Amino acid sequence: MSSKVTFPHIKLENKNYPSVIMGEDHFTGWFKKCKKYDSEKQRANAYQETLEMAYSKGVRGFSISPHATLVKVLKNFKKKHPRIVCISNHHWKSHYYIDDESLWSPKNMQRLGASESFYHKNIESCKWFDNQKTTNRFSEKEINEFRLDEKEYKKQLKKMDFCDFALVGNIGRSALILLNRADIVEKEIELVRQQKIIPIGMCEGGALALPKMEKLNTAGTWVWMNKHFCCPNLKSALKTIKKSTKPITSYRVFVSLDGFDLEKSISFIKKIKQVKSIVVGVDGVDQAKQTFTNLHKHWR
Repeated sequence: MSSKVTFPHIKLENKNYPSVIMGEDHFTGWFKKCKKYDSEKQRANAYQETLEMAYSKGVRGFSISPHATLVKVLKNFKKKHPRIVCISNHHWKSHYYIDDESLWSPKNMQRLGASESFYHKNIESCKWFDNQKTTNRFSEKEINEFRLDEKEYKKQLKKMDFCDFALVGNIGRSALILLNRADIVEKEIELVRQQKIIPIGMCEGGALALPKMEKLNTAGTWVWMNKHFCCPNLKSALKTIKKSTKPITSYRVFVSLDGFDLEKSISFIKKIKQVKSIVVGVDGVDQAKQTFTNLHKHWR
């Protein structure tokens, strides 16, 4: 069942980094797009089958969120295949606070969006921030009170001790960067490196956040980007991305107003030389087989 052809790697800080990464969002059940499972055993089996299929089709990179079932499956999978590369996305509902209140609460997530919309120039051209009620924003004083719970952060990282790379700064649309709290992301980077893991900047804020993120001590950056959209808009984002100094991983590559079209989506991404890697979300074993088989024809 194994593939003779694997997707290539690049080097980040002298460590292999995959040009194709399988995402795990569809297995968590955290978002509307995710499947629902009758039991954790069913979830684990579905994820395991999909990992095995992706591996057989040459995928060697896997991202992982702090979902206990998925973490256990991937950790065991790496014991069996030690050369795979795992990227930790350990942020979900963890370690970011204002006083003792999580920034991940629905109320505070809305306030983060309102704050980004109010304080950041040029953000009005981004569709994500249409019709924001900025009266609900955080004050500058409150933004200065945002904090990273280091004990909680270290606990999350310890769960991901099998990972080679870790995303940093992942809340909102690059909210910490855009609200001038890059110091929190810098502390994340320090904690990640203490664990001998290489940090990668999470840059959902696209061109608005990328220049600031790239100044930090990360090896590369993940950017939400496809042929229709990148924050704040595709035209201005591409101008910034083409000045990028660090390798970019593009995620949400196949999101399209025209429906799924692998060839067109990859054709767009391949024209951007700064993009060295892509994240591919699949919802199960059948989609993994089809997607990764076809991807070999267009992404080398």
